[in-house]
Amino acid sequence: MRLLPNISIRRFAKADLTQFAEWVRPQLPASALNLAVITDTHDRTAFSRTYYGPNGYWHVQEQHWLAGELPVSWRIHLGDLVDGSEPAFMTMWRLRNIAADFKADDLPFVIAKGNHDDNDKYAEKNRRFAGSFHPWVFNDTVFRPMTQQVGGPAVTRHGLSFFDAGTVRVIVLNTSDVPVRWVGGRRNYDLKKTLAVTAEQLQELSDALAGAGRRDVLIMAHAPAMVRSGKPGLKFNGRPLHELLRAFNAKLTGRVECGTDPDFGGSARFDFSQTSGKIIAYLAGHWHTEEDYRVNGLHYSLLNCSALMGRLHGLTTNYNRKWNRLINTPSEYAGYIVSIDQEARMLREFGYGAASPLRQFRY
Repeated sequence: MRLLPNISIRRFAKADLTQFAEWVRPQLPASALNLAVITDTHDRTAFSRTYYGPNGYWHVQEQHWLAGELPVSWRIHLGDLVDGSEPAFMTMWRLRNIAADFKADDLPFVIAKGNHDDNDKYAEKNRRFAGSFHPWVFNDTVFRPMTQQVGGPAVTRHGLSFFDAGTVRVIVLNTSDVPVRWVGGRRNYDLKKTLAVTAEQLQELSDALAGAGRRDVLIMAHAPAMVRSGKPGLKFNGRPLHELLRAFNAKLTGRVECGTDPDFGGSARFDFSQTSGKIIAYLAGHWHTEEDYRVNGLHYSLLNCSALMGRLHGLTTNYNRKWNRLINTPSEYAGYIVSIDQEARMLREFGYGAASPLRQFRY
Protein backbone atom coordinates (compact mmCIF):
# COMPACT_ATOMS: atom_id res chain seq x y z
CA MET A 1 0.00 0.00 0.00
CA ARG A 2 1.36 3.40 -0.99
CA LEU A 3 1.83 6.19 1.52
CA LEU A 4 0.17 9.22 -0.06
CA PRO A 5 0.61 12.77 1.25
CA ASN A 6 -2.35 15.08 1.64
CA ILE A 7 -2.49 16.73 -1.79
CA SER A 8 -4.67 19.79 -2.32
CA ILE A 9 -5.59 20.61 -5.92
CA ARG A 10 -7.94 23.09 -7.53
CA ARG A 11 -11.65 22.29 -7.40
CA PHE A 12 -12.23 22.30 -11.17
CA ALA A 13 -9.16 20.11 -11.71
CA LYS A 14 -10.28 17.62 -9.08
CA ALA A 15 -13.71 17.32 -10.71
CA ASP A 16 -12.20 16.89 -14.19
CA LEU A 17 -9.53 14.40 -13.14
CA THR A 18 -12.02 12.40 -11.06
CA GLN A 19 -14.17 11.99 -14.17
CA PHE A 20 -11.08 11.06 -16.21
CA ALA A 21 -10.00 8.46 -13.62
CA GLU A 22 -13.46 6.89 -13.55
CA TRP A 23 -13.38 6.58 -17.35
CA VAL A 24 -9.83 5.21 -17.55
CA ARG A 25 -9.84 2.82 -14.58
CA PRO A 26 -11.97 0.04 -16.18
CA GLN A 27 -9.75 0.14 -19.29
CA LEU A 28 -6.53 -0.70 -17.45
CA PRO A 29 -5.92 -4.47 -17.41
CA ALA A 30 -4.55 -5.98 -14.22
CA SER A 31 -1.39 -7.05 -16.06
CA ALA A 32 -0.70 -3.60 -17.56
CA LEU A 33 2.21 -1.33 -16.68
CA ASN A 34 0.65 2.09 -16.07
CA LEU A 35 2.70 5.28 -16.09
CA ALA A 36 1.52 8.79 -15.21
CA VAL A 37 3.35 11.02 -17.70
CA ILE A 38 3.61 14.77 -18.18
CA THR A 39 6.11 16.85 -20.08
CA ASP A 40 7.07 20.48 -20.61
CA THR A 41 5.50 22.12 -17.54
CA HIS A 42 7.67 25.26 -18.12
CA ASP A 43 7.03 26.38 -14.56
CA ARG A 44 7.99 29.94 -13.62
CA THR A 45 7.14 32.51 -10.98
CA ALA A 46 5.81 35.21 -13.33
CA PHE A 47 2.08 34.85 -13.86
CA SER A 48 0.35 34.91 -17.26
CA ARG A 49 -3.24 34.14 -18.19
CA THR A 50 -2.25 33.12 -21.72
CA TYR A 51 1.14 31.47 -21.35
CA TYR A 52 3.61 29.79 -18.98
CA GLY A 53 3.41 30.53 -15.27
CA PRO A 54 3.27 29.00 -11.77
CA ASN A 55 0.50 26.68 -12.94
CA GLY A 56 3.30 24.44 -14.25
CA TYR A 57 3.87 23.41 -10.65
CA TRP A 58 0.14 23.03 -10.08
CA HIS A 59 0.01 20.60 -13.01
CA VAL A 60 2.67 18.48 -11.30
CA GLN A 61 0.57 18.39 -8.13
CA GLU A 62 -2.51 17.45 -10.15
CA GLN A 63 -0.61 14.60 -11.80
CA HIS A 64 0.41 13.50 -8.31
CA TRP A 65 -3.20 13.45 -7.15
CA LEU A 66 -4.34 11.54 -10.26
CA ALA A 67 -1.62 8.91 -9.76
CA GLY A 68 -3.17 8.17 -6.36
CA GLU A 69 -6.58 7.55 -7.96
CA LEU A 70 -5.40 4.95 -10.49
CA PRO A 71 -3.24 1.79 -10.43
CA VAL A 72 -0.16 3.73 -11.51
CA SER A 73 3.27 2.19 -10.91
CA TRP A 74 5.52 5.13 -11.85
CA ARG A 75 5.34 8.90 -12.24
CA ILE A 76 7.34 10.33 -15.13
CA HIS A 77 8.21 13.87 -16.22
CA LEU A 78 9.85 14.17 -19.64
CA GLY A 79 11.68 17.42 -19.05
CA ASP A 80 11.43 21.20 -19.26
CA LEU A 81 10.24 21.21 -15.68
CA VAL A 82 10.96 24.93 -15.60
CA ASP A 83 10.95 27.59 -18.29
CA GLY A 84 14.42 28.81 -17.35
CA SER A 85 13.51 32.43 -18.10
CA GLU A 86 14.01 33.99 -14.67
CA PRO A 87 17.02 34.82 -12.47
CA ALA A 88 18.86 31.71 -11.35
CA PHE A 89 17.70 31.77 -7.73
CA MET A 90 14.04 31.94 -8.81
CA THR A 91 14.32 29.13 -11.35
CA MET A 92 16.22 27.00 -8.84
CA TRP A 93 13.42 27.51 -6.32
CA ARG A 94 10.81 26.42 -8.89
CA LEU A 95 12.90 23.37 -9.86
CA ARG A 96 13.28 22.31 -6.23
CA ASN A 97 9.53 22.65 -5.64
CA ILE A 98 8.77 20.25 -8.49
CA ALA A 99 11.44 17.76 -7.40
CA ALA A 100 10.04 17.88 -3.85
CA ASP A 101 6.58 16.93 -5.10
CA PHE A 102 7.97 13.84 -6.84
CA LYS A 103 9.88 12.87 -3.69
CA ALA A 104 6.86 13.34 -1.42
CA ASP A 105 5.67 9.72 -1.35
CA ASP A 106 6.93 6.23 -2.10
CA LEU A 107 5.63 6.05 -5.68
CA PRO A 108 8.81 5.73 -7.78
CA PHE A 109 9.54 8.41 -10.34
CA VAL A 110 11.79 9.23 -13.27
CA ILE A 111 12.49 12.74 -14.51
CA ALA A 112 14.24 13.47 -17.80
CA LYS A 113 16.30 16.59 -18.31
CA GLY A 114 14.86 19.13 -20.76
CA ASN A 115 16.63 21.79 -22.77
CA HIS A 116 15.13 24.58 -20.60
CA ASP A 117 16.17 23.08 -17.26
CA ASP A 118 19.59 24.80 -17.11
CA ASN A 119 18.11 28.35 -17.12
CA ASP A 120 19.65 29.29 -20.48
CA LYS A 121 16.53 31.13 -21.63
CA TYR A 122 17.30 33.77 -19.00
CA ALA A 123 21.04 33.58 -19.57
CA GLU A 124 20.82 34.21 -23.32
CA LYS A 125 19.52 37.72 -22.51
CA ASN A 126 22.84 38.49 -20.82
CA ARG A 127 26.00 39.25 -22.76
CA ARG A 128 28.10 36.90 -20.66
CA PHE A 129 25.44 34.21 -20.32
CA ALA A 130 25.17 34.92 -16.59
CA GLY A 131 22.47 32.84 -14.93
CA SER A 132 23.12 29.48 -16.59
CA PHE A 133 23.16 26.58 -14.15
CA HIS A 134 26.22 24.49 -13.51
CA PRO A 135 25.51 20.75 -14.05
CA TRP A 136 25.43 20.14 -10.28
CA VAL A 137 22.08 21.96 -10.00
CA PHE A 138 20.04 19.43 -11.95
CA ASN A 139 22.24 16.54 -10.82
CA ASP A 140 21.75 17.31 -7.12
CA THR A 141 18.12 18.43 -7.37
CA VAL A 142 16.80 15.68 -9.63
CA PHE A 143 19.20 12.90 -10.60
CA ARG A 144 20.57 12.27 -7.10
CA PRO A 145 17.10 11.82 -5.49
CA MET A 146 16.22 9.46 -8.35
CA THR A 147 19.17 7.23 -7.50
CA GLN A 148 18.28 7.26 -3.79
CA GLN A 149 14.76 5.86 -4.21
CA VAL A 150 14.00 2.44 -2.81
CA GLY A 151 13.02 0.39 -5.84
CA GLY A 152 13.81 3.33 -8.10
CA PRO A 153 15.49 3.34 -11.50
CA ALA A 154 19.11 2.74 -12.33
CA VAL A 155 20.68 6.08 -13.31
CA THR A 156 23.86 6.25 -15.36
CA ARG A 157 26.66 8.82 -15.37
CA HIS A 158 25.14 10.60 -18.37
CA GLY A 159 21.60 10.79 -16.99
CA LEU A 160 20.07 7.77 -18.72
CA SER A 161 17.71 5.86 -16.42
CA PHE A 162 15.88 2.55 -16.71
CA PHE A 163 13.68 0.15 -14.80
CA ASP A 164 11.99 -3.21 -15.41
CA ALA A 165 8.36 -4.17 -14.93
CA GLY A 166 7.30 -7.66 -15.98
CA THR A 167 8.12 -8.21 -19.63
CA VAL A 168 8.94 -4.53 -20.24
CA ARG A 169 12.06 -2.43 -19.71
CA VAL A 170 11.55 1.37 -19.72
CA ILE A 171 14.59 3.44 -20.71
CA VAL A 172 14.52 7.23 -20.28
CA LEU A 173 17.23 9.08 -22.19
CA ASN A 174 18.94 12.39 -21.47
CA THR A 175 18.69 14.42 -24.68
CA SER A 176 20.44 17.37 -22.99
CA ASP A 177 23.65 15.39 -22.51
CA VAL A 178 26.03 18.25 -23.26
CA PRO A 179 29.61 18.58 -21.92
CA VAL A 180 29.76 21.96 -20.18
CA ARG A 181 32.74 24.30 -20.02
CA TRP A 182 33.02 28.04 -19.43
CA VAL A 183 35.17 29.80 -22.04
CA GLY A 184 35.90 33.50 -21.59
CA GLY A 185 33.06 33.82 -19.13
CA ARG A 186 30.53 32.19 -21.46
CA ARG A 187 29.33 28.61 -21.52
CA ASN A 188 30.52 26.66 -24.52
CA TYR A 189 26.97 25.65 -25.53
CA ASP A 190 23.55 27.22 -25.19
CA LEU A 191 21.85 24.13 -23.79
CA LYS A 192 18.41 25.46 -24.72
CA LYS A 193 19.44 25.15 -28.37
CA THR A 194 21.60 22.02 -28.12
CA LEU A 195 19.66 18.77 -28.00
CA ALA A 196 22.19 15.97 -27.92
CA VAL A 197 23.37 12.62 -26.62
CA THR A 198 27.06 11.84 -26.31
CA ALA A 199 28.68 8.72 -27.67
CA GLU A 200 29.23 7.69 -24.05
CA GLN A 201 25.48 7.79 -23.36
CA LEU A 202 24.88 5.73 -26.50
CA GLN A 203 27.20 3.10 -25.01
CA GLU A 204 25.13 3.21 -21.82
CA LEU A 205 22.00 2.80 -23.93
CA SER A 206 23.57 -0.14 -25.77
CA ASP A 207 24.32 -1.84 -22.47
CA ALA A 208 20.80 -1.18 -21.15
CA LEU A 209 19.26 -2.60 -24.32
CA ALA A 210 21.47 -5.68 -24.22
CA GLY A 211 20.46 -6.21 -20.58
CA ALA A 212 16.77 -6.20 -21.50
CA GLY A 213 17.06 -9.88 -22.51
CA ARG A 214 13.59 -11.08 -23.47
CA ARG A 215 11.88 -7.84 -22.48
CA ASP A 216 10.33 -5.38 -24.89
CA VAL A 217 11.63 -1.84 -24.45
CA LEU A 218 9.80 1.49 -24.19
CA ILE A 219 12.08 4.43 -24.93
CA MET A 220 11.24 7.83 -23.45
CA ALA A 221 13.06 11.16 -23.62
CA HIS A 222 12.50 14.88 -23.67
CA ALA A 223 13.10 15.10 -27.44
CA PRO A 224 12.72 12.52 -30.22
CA ALA A 225 15.77 11.17 -32.00
CA MET A 226 14.09 11.69 -35.38
CA VAL A 227 11.28 13.85 -36.75
CA ARG A 228 8.58 12.82 -39.21
CA SER A 229 10.63 13.83 -42.26
CA GLY A 230 13.31 11.31 -41.32
CA LYS A 231 15.78 14.00 -40.27
CA PRO A 232 17.48 13.97 -36.85
CA GLY A 233 15.56 15.58 -34.01
CA LEU A 234 18.78 16.21 -32.07
CA LYS A 235 21.67 18.50 -33.00
CA PHE A 236 24.17 15.80 -32.12
CA ASN A 237 23.81 12.02 -32.56
CA GLY A 238 20.10 11.77 -33.30
CA ARG A 239 20.68 9.43 -36.20
CA PRO A 240 23.21 7.18 -34.40
CA LEU A 241 20.67 6.89 -31.57
CA HIS A 242 17.96 5.93 -34.04
CA GLU A 243 20.26 3.40 -35.74
CA LEU A 244 21.09 1.81 -32.38
CA LEU A 245 17.38 1.22 -31.76
CA ARG A 246 17.03 -0.27 -35.25
CA ALA A 247 19.95 -2.59 -34.52
CA PHE A 248 18.18 -3.77 -31.36
CA ASN A 249 15.06 -4.66 -33.35
CA ALA A 250 17.18 -6.52 -35.92
CA LYS A 251 19.26 -8.35 -33.23
CA LEU A 252 22.55 -7.19 -34.72
CA THR A 253 26.09 -7.01 -33.41
CA GLY A 254 28.43 -4.19 -34.33
CA ARG A 255 29.30 -0.58 -33.72
CA VAL A 256 27.52 2.73 -34.27
CA GLU A 257 29.73 5.65 -35.28
CA CYS A 258 29.19 9.19 -33.98
CA GLY A 259 31.75 11.17 -35.97
CA THR A 260 34.80 13.04 -34.76
CA ASP A 261 33.40 16.04 -32.85
CA PRO A 262 35.54 16.38 -29.70
CA ASP A 263 32.47 16.54 -27.43
CA PHE A 264 30.06 14.19 -29.17
CA GLY A 265 32.17 11.98 -31.42
CA GLY A 266 33.28 8.40 -30.90
CA SER A 267 31.46 5.10 -31.23
CA ALA A 268 29.32 2.68 -29.27
CA ARG A 269 29.58 -1.10 -29.44
CA PHE A 270 26.48 -3.27 -29.38
CA ASP A 271 25.61 -6.95 -29.28
CA PHE A 272 21.89 -7.68 -29.35
CA SER A 273 22.19 -11.28 -30.51
CA GLN A 274 21.01 -12.60 -27.13
CA THR A 275 17.91 -10.40 -26.87
CA SER A 276 14.43 -11.27 -28.13
CA GLY A 277 12.36 -8.15 -27.35
CA LYS A 278 11.56 -5.18 -29.57
CA ILE A 279 11.23 -1.42 -29.26
CA ILE A 280 7.61 -0.69 -28.30
CA ALA A 281 7.82 3.01 -29.16
CA TYR A 282 9.81 6.17 -28.52
CA LEU A 283 7.74 8.68 -26.48
CA ALA A 284 8.87 12.31 -26.24
CA GLY A 285 7.75 15.85 -25.61
CA HIS A 286 9.63 19.06 -26.55
CA TRP A 287 7.65 19.96 -29.69
CA HIS A 288 4.44 20.98 -27.83
CA THR A 289 2.18 18.94 -30.04
CA GLU A 290 0.77 15.45 -30.50
CA GLU A 291 2.00 13.39 -33.39
CA ASP A 292 2.60 9.75 -34.29
CA TYR A 293 4.86 8.61 -37.12
CA ARG A 294 7.23 5.83 -38.11
CA VAL A 295 10.81 6.14 -39.27
CA ASN A 296 12.36 2.89 -40.54
CA GLY A 297 9.67 0.94 -38.68
CA LEU A 298 10.27 2.68 -35.33
CA HIS A 299 7.18 4.31 -33.81
CA TYR A 300 7.66 7.83 -32.50
CA SER A 301 4.87 9.29 -30.35
CA LEU A 302 4.94 12.95 -29.30
CA LEU A 303 3.06 14.11 -26.18
CA ASN A 304 1.60 17.57 -25.76
CA CYS A 305 3.03 20.09 -23.30
CA SER A 306 1.53 20.41 -19.84
CA ALA A 307 2.24 24.16 -19.86
CA LEU A 308 -0.55 26.54 -20.80
CA MET A 309 -0.23 27.73 -24.42
CA GLY A 310 -3.12 30.12 -25.02
CA ARG A 311 -4.18 30.61 -28.63
CA LEU A 312 -3.46 34.35 -28.64
CA HIS A 313 0.19 34.00 -27.63
CA GLY A 314 2.68 34.42 -30.45
CA LEU A 315 4.73 31.32 -29.62
CA THR A 316 1.75 28.94 -29.34
CA THR A 317 1.90 25.92 -31.65
CA ASN A 318 -0.90 25.28 -34.14
CA TYR A 319 -1.89 22.17 -32.22
CA ASN A 320 -2.44 24.09 -28.99
CA ARG A 321 -4.05 27.03 -30.76
CA LYS A 322 -6.78 24.64 -31.95
CA TRP A 323 -7.42 23.67 -28.32
CA ASN A 324 -8.03 27.32 -27.38
CA ARG A 325 -6.44 26.61 -24.02
CA LEU A 326 -7.72 28.80 -21.15
CA ILE A 327 -6.50 29.23 -17.60
CA ASN A 328 -8.62 27.71 -14.80
CA THR A 329 -10.25 25.24 -17.18
CA PRO A 330 -9.28 21.62 -17.98
CA SER A 331 -7.68 22.81 -21.23
CA GLU A 332 -5.07 24.64 -19.15
CA TYR A 333 -3.15 21.42 -18.54
CA ALA A 334 -2.29 18.27 -20.50
CA GLY A 335 -1.14 14.88 -19.26
CA TYR A 336 -1.32 11.16 -19.90
CA ILE A 337 -1.71 7.72 -18.45
CA VAL A 338 0.52 5.54 -20.62
CA SER A 339 -0.55 1.92 -20.32
CA ILE A 340 1.40 -1.04 -21.71
CA ASP A 341 -0.81 -4.14 -21.91
CA GLN A 342 1.84 -6.85 -21.91
CA GLU A 343 -0.56 -9.69 -22.74
CA ALA A 344 -2.31 -7.96 -25.66
CA ARG A 345 0.96 -6.23 -26.69
CA MET A 346 -0.85 -2.91 -26.85
CA LEU A 347 0.37 0.59 -26.04
CA ARG A 348 -2.39 2.98 -24.97
CA GLU A 349 -2.04 6.69 -24.24
CA PHE A 350 -5.02 8.09 -22.32
CA GLY A 351 -4.93 11.88 -22.38
CA TYR A 352 -6.58 14.48 -20.16
CA GLY A 353 -6.92 18.22 -20.61
CA ALA A 354 -5.48 19.43 -23.92
CA ALA A 355 -4.63 15.91 -25.07
CA SER A 356 -6.28 13.23 -27.20
CA PRO A 357 -8.51 11.00 -25.05
CA LEU A 358 -7.03 7.80 -26.48
CA ARG A 359 -4.30 6.78 -28.87
CA GLN A 360 -3.51 3.07 -29.07
CA PHE A 361 -1.03 0.99 -31.03
CA ARG A 362 -0.03 -2.67 -31.24
CA TYR A 363 3.64 -3.50 -30.93
